[in-house]
Amino acid sequence: MKGAVSLRRERRVVRGRDRMRRVLCAAVVASCAIAWTATPSTLALAQTGSESPNTLPDTKIAPAPGEESSSPAAAPERPAAAPSEGEMAAPEVPPPPPVHHKTHHRSAKPAVVTASATETEVEPAHARMKLKEDAWVFTRPTKWSKHVERVHADKYVDITGTTRNYLRVKLKSGQEAYLPISAVEITRPADKIFQLTSNAPVLSEPSHWGKKLSEVHKGHSVHVVGVSLNYMKIRMKDGVEGYIPTTALE
Repeated sequence: MKGAVSLRRERRVVRGRDRMRRVLCAAVVASCAIAWTATPSTLALAQTGSESPNTLPDTKIAPAPGEESSSPAAAPERPAAAPSEGEMAAPEVPPPPPVHHKTHHRSAKPAVVTASATETEVEPAHARMKLKEDAWVFTRPTKWSKHVERVHADKYVDITGTTRNYLRVKLKSGQEAYLPISAVEITRPADKIFQLTSNAPVLSEPSHWGKKLSEVHKGHSVHVVGVSLNYMKIRMKDGVEGYIPTTALE
């Protein structure tokens, strides 16, 4: 009788242990399932020991570059935490004052004016002409050159050449100098008819620097109304006056 009672008691103990094992196994399976399905935020709260695991922290999802947030009522940004004493920003240093560099201007030297090659080129000539006004004679065919002497109206000068604006003259001392063309009666009047021995251009001035006005041809007759150095002043049938080289009449 005692043996049957102890056997039943032993069986009840075994069944109780089996029931406890099944309960523990079910609890372990449930905890594993919760761990796998928990969000990172829930795990973070569990690790920090938050007293309110069911309350999630405020989050803000930043939009991708070039996109605007579609939510009209976005959560306001939290103010940045005040930096600690070790993280205090350094005070702003004002920029240094601008440095003004002084510019030293050198005094400009007076420009030296010289005659161009065209003005100094001399066309040979030979004539004796009368001065119509007082004038200075210069060492070079430019008014900025040195004065040689002063000549006076109604006197005669020997011409040895001509430039664009000056006559080369030979003084009594034998020195050659330059006299402005405007001081001399460059053209002496004449009234003759000549026959051309060659074609020739008709120029606006008695020098090869004159502008070409027309052209006359060999065998034609021309009316000469003046003589000027190596040129003859002619008047054409249409009334135009100009200069042709004397070589075209020889």
